[in-house]
Amino acid sequence: MNRHEWEFEYTAAALADAAEKQRDYRTSRVEAWTAKKAEVMAKVKESGLTVHEGPAAGMASYTNAVQGAHVMVDTTLQQDLSECVTKINAHRQAATSYDGWVQVLRANPEKRVALHQDDWLFFFGK
Repeated sequence: MNRHEWEFEYTAAALADAAEKQRDYRTSRVEAWTAKKAEVMAKVKESGLTVHEGPAAGMASYTNAVQGAHVMVDTTLQQDLSECVTKINAHRQAATSYDGWVQVLRANPEKRVALHQDDWLFFFGK
């Protein structure tokens, strides 16, 4: 098949509507991930630190060999926080990109634009 050669024509106004929906979706994801990040940060503040003493810490005869207690960050909270920050940045960048397309397409509403499959997915994909 020649699917990679197919083109689909849309007006710039229709593409602007689609870009607005994508932008709004991405903006909602930024808000959702920002809220999730706030939850993770609250958990970090409440319980993000743990003390690890090791199995020999409770045995008096081994206390000289033990370096003492260690404060460790809960790695799952670190991973959750990193995921939130990554998602916020990705969705924010996408929202900014779609907003730029909205501006360009709204400035040329009658222009007809031929889209290939990957272009169509950019504007209308789920």
